[in-house]
Amino acid sequence: MMLDVNDLKDPSLKISVIADISCDIGAPIASTLRSSTISDPIYGVNPRDMAECDWRSEDALAVMAVDNLPCEVPVDASSGFSIAFSKYVLPAFFDGDQSGVLARAQITTADGKLTPRFSYLEEYVAGK
Repeated sequence: MMLDVNDLKDPSLKISVIADISCDIGAPIASTLRSSTISDPIYGVNPRDMAECDWRSEDALAVMAVDNLPCEVPVDASSGFSIAFSKYVLPAFFDGDQSGVLARAQITTADGKLTPRFSYLEEYVAGK
């Protein structure tokens, strides 16, 4: 066990926030009483009685134990990509490509083939 009940009750424990990505209830981190959610990711645990409490309480350990947190990585990446695409690429279709982003994109391929600079991708594109 990484953090058992005795560890959490130890007055010398300096930890006040725990992010448990395993989300295994009770082990290996005793403060993981339940899974939390993306919309409500943090709950508190009182280390004296190991009961759930408001995470903002003075003696509380703040616990984030979102069991599907890795699923949020693609959401975040998609959001970041769409923001950048909207800001840098889309305007180029309507302003005559003043920033040159579309012209730079064309250096990857010419006449349906990879340009010499990107020829290292040929095996990948061919599925090898």
